[in-house]
Amino acid sequence: MKVLRVIANPKTVESSASLKIEQAFMSALLEKHPDAQVSTIDLYEEEVPLLDAKLLPAFFGAPPADAEVERQRERQKEILEQFLAADVVVIASPVWNFNAPPKLKAFMDTVMVAGKTFRYTPQGPLGLIGEKKVVLCSASGLLYGEGHPFQETLSTMLQNQFAFMGVEKLTILTAPGQGAGGEQAATSTAAAIEQAKAAAAAL
Repeated sequence: MKVLRVIANPKTVESSASLKIEQAFMSALLEKHPDAQVSTIDLYEEEVPLLDAKLLPAFFGAPPADAEVERQRERQKEILEQFLAADVVVIASPVWNFNAPPKLKAFMDTVMVAGKTFRYTPQGPLGLIGEKKVVLCSASGLLYGEGHPFQETLSTMLQNQFAFMGVEKLTILTAPGQGAGGEQAATSTAAAIEQAKAAAAAL
């Protein structure tokens, strides 16, 4: 089993609920699969090129405009190959302003590649990575869901993107209500950690 950890949080584990959940999941997963090969992309420590006016044409197949764009394209290809090689992708991310941190969006833009992770057909788009398992470990300041006026869009975004690439199920492990602090935040995190352990044991 090859596991790719995608860390989309600049905080330390001690100060981050999403990273605590991811750590619990990985510990339980490695306990069950001690021979798993694990690689990590820390989006706040490693370069994830942003698509801009110069990189975008090269992303879609045009010759790189200069040496810097060529270097950025090679970095994008490295990230894509790591993603394609993984059997399990574990994403640790907070919910920021209802959505994903910008570095996570840049990562998803890098791995959603026609001909690699999906392709277009006369019948519509076809996902090419349906065999992958994806786990999202997240936390948010607010409570979301039924009875709450605001909705987060991180999980919805990732569900749509991975479904487009053929992934049938995105496992979501989340600790909402962190903004309340104290016992409420701790209880939410503890519940998500237990869910993470169970999810890893079932993988």
